[in-house]
Amino acid sequence: MKRNSLTTALLAGLAGAAGLATSAHALNLNADGLGQALVYPYYTVNKGNQTLVSVVNTTNRVKAVKVRFLEGRNSKEVLDFNLYLSPFDVWTAAVTATGATGPAQLITADTSCTVPRITGPVPFRNFAYTGANQDWASATTPASLAALLGAIERTREGHLEMIELGLLQTGTLPTQLAEEATHNATGVPVNCNALVTAWTPPGGGWILNSAANIDTPAGGLYGAGTIVDVATGTLHAYNADAIEGFYTNTALPGFLHSNPTATDPDLGSADNGLGLINVNIFTGNGSLVTQTVPAGLKVRTTNAPYSYDAVSLLYQHDAIYNEYVTDAAIGASSEWVVTYPTKRFYVDTATAAAVRAPFTDPFRDNGSACEEVTVAYWNREEQEPGTVPGSVDFSPPPPAGAPNVPAFCYEAQVVSFNQSQVGAGQPTSIFGSTYASNINTTTVSSATFTTGWARIVFDDPLTAGLQNVLNNTLNQTVGGQSFAGLPVTGFWSANFVNRNVTAGVLANYSGSYRHRASRSNAPAP
Repeated sequence: MKRNSLTTALLAGLAGAAGLATSAHALNLNADGLGQALVYPYYTVNKGNQTLVSVVNTTNRVKAVKVRFLEGRNSKEVLDFNLYLSPFDVWTAAVTATGATGPAQLITADTSCTVPRITGPVPFRNFAYTGANQDWASATTPASLAALLGAIERTREGHLEMIELGLLQTGTLPTQLAEEATHNATGVPVNCNALVTAWTPPGGGWILNSAANIDTPAGGLYGAGTIVDVATGTLHAYNADAIEGFYTNTALPGFLHSNPTATDPDLGSADNGLGLINVNIFTGNGSLVTQTVPAGLKVRTTNAPYSYDAVSLLYQHDAIYNEYVTDAAIGASSEWVVTYPTKRFYVDTATAAAVRAPFTDPFRDNGSACEEVTVAYWNREEQEPGTVPGSVDFSPPPPAGAPNVPAFCYEAQVVSFNQSQVGAGQPTSIFGSTYASNINTTTVSSATFTTGWARIVFDDPLTAGLQNVLNNTLNQTVGGQSFAGLPVTGFWSANFVNRNVTAGVLANYSGSYRHRASRSNAPAP
């Protein structure tokens, strides 16, 4: 069947499938932390940081998992591989720097099977955004900007995701390799080389049929990230977001299991069967709403259904909320991580006409994709700065004559508070981020709110109406809703330095706190 015919058929069938809204199989962001897909909002090796990553298999089956690291500017893959987790297994690794300006690298002492095998440090790669894969307009890009966009340093901060590919079967066939991936009594897998052989061309069993002897994913994964600065003695830990019900299509149980060199599956590969993805989300008043999106439709067209909308709906928020502390008396500094886990699927285009909602700006025209936001902040006594709408801005300021509106331009970025060096183009003080914007929490009297909370609304304060809307009414003939904002995740991190500490007592403290967020419906287009 031709793709356009398939699209028409799916659209026609969505109304008839409305009864599936109560299906037990539905994509959801699991508040209990277990899932089939995990999103880790941030990693960094800047400013002496290293990022520790862990994933846990809570089940009694061997799981295949795609591990994917993505750089922060445009979420291009910088390292992908397959991980095979033994029953009740934990896999750990660290992302570290190869030098002050070199790429990030992955190191691990864990014995769990990976394909390819990880036997030493593995530097991150820039192949996905250089050469034939460059993600900027080469004919019009100045040489200095082209060098920046192609630099290996892009690998030094970003985010990562893990997607369960399926369950390995036991048995004696060349692709029944659960026993070989399982740890023996000494804590070492029986035969990791057998899994490598299965993926070795030309005749490896999984090269010939990647779905052979793979059962449907079953969930039960959880993960965490930990950003450690050994020199300053700080540690910022967070839990990975857990997406449950990602792939439940029992008709094609091994469909997600892919070659380690492949970029599939990705966050658009969800499937709950019958060519549909059911998405369970909670609205602002606590009501459960189920939306339906076609599965397997990844071709980017402006007004057609789009499978990436499913995960985007899980993360779609009109605003995020969190605190900040920058009180000099306690040596405090604060930074927010703001990550759009699906943005690359919408904006990696050369023209605005090709960008898909809820995003509006293409990446390839100039190496950034900026979305305006509205910033508001208060101190701890609910006082406001007294500024007029639209006048609160990040630093550095925009060029002369440009609208005075703050914007986020990258896929994984940091917002600092009261860090003047960021306004001068320098990295942030906690994470060393170069994809950073700064909020000066000043008032009209030039005082500074050193502690308080802030709200970031994903909407341009100077333009009437809503600029960012995910229109699921285009995906569903019946029951589709439109939601304001952008798909976002992240957390607040704070450092505290006790300068009056006595000898022998630790002086530095740190903490991380997930963003709070709100949802709101938008009028249908």
